Amino acid sequence: ITDAVTMGTDNVIGAYAVIGSNGEMRNTEPDAFQGGVIIGNNNTISEHVTIQRPYEEGELTIIGDNNILMAHSHVGHHVRIFDNCEICTSVVLGGYCRIGYGSKIKLGAIIRNRITIEPEVIIGMGSVVTKDVPALTTAYGNPARW
Repeated sequence: ITDAVTMGTDNVIGAYAVIGSNGEMRNTEPDAFQGGVIIGNNNTISEHVTIQRPYEEGELTIIGDNNILMAHSHVGHHVRIFDNCEICTSVVLGGYCRIGYGSKIKLGAIIRNRITIEPEVIIGMGSVVTKDVPALTTAYGNPARW
């Protein structure tokens, strides 16, 4: 957990999680990263989860409250995960994604960068999401459909 991270209370962090590492962005100097990560309260961040920070000063990656990020999931720079979400094992969230309240992203799904998943969405196991997903939807497949 780097110095760029601000964390609330009652969070559980698994072994070998890396929180606040530099985002993978082109044309950036590794020593110049200034963004941060904010993690709310009562989250479970399991083993080998990675959560990246943005490059720009004042920019943030934000994890809300009461979420579970299961083993080997990846949260890219500038991602916003709202409250009560489930990010299952081996999910990849590309940079700038927004994951709405109560959404569940199942095993091995890949969410392309700059995608918005609205509230209460279920993304099926192994899906590849290439466009925004409306609220109260179940999306699945490659590419994901609903």
